[in-house]
Amino acid sequence: MRKVLIQFDGSNFYNKVKKILPKSHLTYFDYLGLAQQLAGTKKCSVNYYVGEIKRSADNKKSHLLYKNQQALFFHLRKQNIAVKLGFLLRANGVYHEKGVDVQIAVDMAVGAVKNKFDVCYLFSSDTDLLPAIETAKQAGKQIIYVAFKGSVSRALKANCSSFRILSVRDLTNFFASKKISKFAN
Repeated sequence: MRKVLIQFDGSNFYNKVKKILPKSHLTYFDYLGLAQQLAGTKKCSVNYYVGEIKRSADNKKSHLLYKNQQALFFHLRKQNIAVKLGFLLRANGVYHEKGVDVQIAVDMAVGAVKNKFDVCYLFSSDTDLLPAIETAKQAGKQIIYVAFKGSVSRALKANCSSFRILSVRDLTNFFASKKISKFAN
């Protein structure tokens, strides 16, 4: 039986889904269901990578963002999805996610070399991952780039083993107990 790894770049996934379904709420999205449908098997390892929000005593918004992120983490862990955290770095008043792409790349490259997976579905459009993708392919692994309609990285499409482009219809079935018509515009 083939071993499957699914990697969600959390911020990337969130921003791409919000672009095509702006009214969607992803805290209760069925990430595992989407992963299993794409992989064609219920036996897959799923990782969700994101920068961790920290609470700041002088910032009420940080407390709300932290609370919402913790609800997301609880939901992901209930689905048996590993949450892997980077951090947020503030520069000139703007927060930047750090360490997430490195974790994705390391998990992909090390997992390939140590034969932890045969196929990896990558939910990210970050071209910084190209060296890890090349390492995994050299180790005989198949890397499938999962993109969103209207937002496809040509570099990842060209360098991965294959690709899958998701549409609104591909996503709508995975919103838990919500009326999908509320999300589609």
